Amino acid sequence: MLKTARFFDLLRIPGFKPLAAATLMLGVAMSFTAPYLSLFGIERAGMTPLRLGIFMTLIAASGVLASTLAGRWSDRSGEHRPLLLAALIAAALGYLSLCVVRDYRLLLVVGIVFIGAGGSAISMVFSFSRAALPVPDPAERVFASATLRTILSAAWVFGPSVGALVLAASSFVGLFLFAAASFATCGLIVWRMREPRSHLGDHTVEDTASEPSASITVPPLRQPGEDAHETLPTASANDIMRSVTALTLLGLAANATMIVLPLYIVHGLKGTHLDVSVMLGLGALTEIPMMLALGAKSSSLHKPNWLAACAAVHAVYFVAMSLAGNVSVLIPMQMLNAFVVAVTSCLGMTYVQDLMPHSPGRATALFFNAARVGSILSGVLSGLLVQAFSFRGTFLFCGLLALCAFVLFAVPGYQYPVMWRAVKRFAAAQYAKLTARRGTRVPERSE
Repeated sequence: MLKTARFFDLLRIPGFKPLAAATLMLGVAMSFTAPYLSLFGIERAGMTPLRLGIFMTLIAASGVLASTLAGRWSDRSGEHRPLLLAALIAAALGYLSLCVVRDYRLLLVVGIVFIGAGGSAISMVFSFSRAALPVPDPAERVFASATLRTILSAAWVFGPSVGALVLAASSFVGLFLFAAASFATCGLIVWRMREPRSHLGDHTVEDTASEPSASITVPPLRQPGEDAHETLPTASANDIMRSVTALTLLGLAANATMIVLPLYIVHGLKGTHLDVSVMLGLGALTEIPMMLALGAKSSSLHKPNWLAACAAVHAVYFVAMSLAGNVSVLIPMQMLNAFVVAVTSCLGMTYVQDLMPHSPGRATALFFNAARVGSILSGVLSGLLVQAFSFRGTFLFCGLLALCAFVLFAVPGYQYPVMWRAVKRFAAAQYAKLTARRGTRVPERSE
């Protein structure tokens, strides 16, 4: 009841309603295109899996670079709206170009200059909201940001399904035209808003919560309490690096899934575009209550155990995906993937912050860099794996990545030298047995 009252209070804030509408249109545009971009590359542009992977990687890298440069510029100038409008215009032009461009080299240019740069609009819309909303109370600003993120996530519940219907009715041309119109509508809403000169909220690391290919949705930045430095000891560099590496592996596997899953459904299991939308919509719908529940209890949860369980569930998910015989088997499995996204989104960043209580900004940057590295590497890696080992082999490799993340989360650092010595002893014993067997076979052959 209290949160409902707070939500209605947000509606009375000048500028919140148009910002919510702009965020919804942006979410619709992204949810329309992201699931079907890999299908477009294979089915219409005639890309090989490797070329598709390079295409997706360059889009992700362009988006990361654009987000970083835009954040620095807005920090210095205090202006967010011009770059947000530029990103939305770039995205609209990019998807309009996809309606006619089929040459691979031109598609790379379109992807880097327009689509990748346009993907940075996700982070910029949140930095613009912090500056544009006249909310002096920090707690209310956080709540407003969380509400906008919920609206963005809600678009993924119905966006892929509507996109599949548009794709079935008017092919990729109609889909991309609709997406371009959504970006343009979002830009029109932002253009009609005014950006105050005061710095009610500067661009922070949390504003880069979503990259173009990222599948991790990040909750608002949680600063530690005043006594955090006294109650939370700083972890060792090895512990921090191990956790960040595990999160990178999970992000890499998750982003590869976003690229490969539509292709696997349509070309591997002979499903339809509507099946793709059902998978993604079910996952998004299931994530929301999980994220709300985990967010409410995050302070009392043992994060390493939850993240280890998340990695184990991810490994089971990938193995099950590789063994699936038809599309209907895949549908309930998306709840496993939703659990992974919810846990990494709600607990991943705060866990890294807990490891580095003296440096919350650097800890948050490390978390986002892990997601960015995963999004950039996932394109080329998924392309190479699909081309070399098919879809099922790709899912098994992603399962191996998740299993490595599980070990990094579950096994304490001091156990690794012990494990390594045990592995060396086991390998030496097996080699000695093999050598002994070969030695006993040689005399038998000479007789």
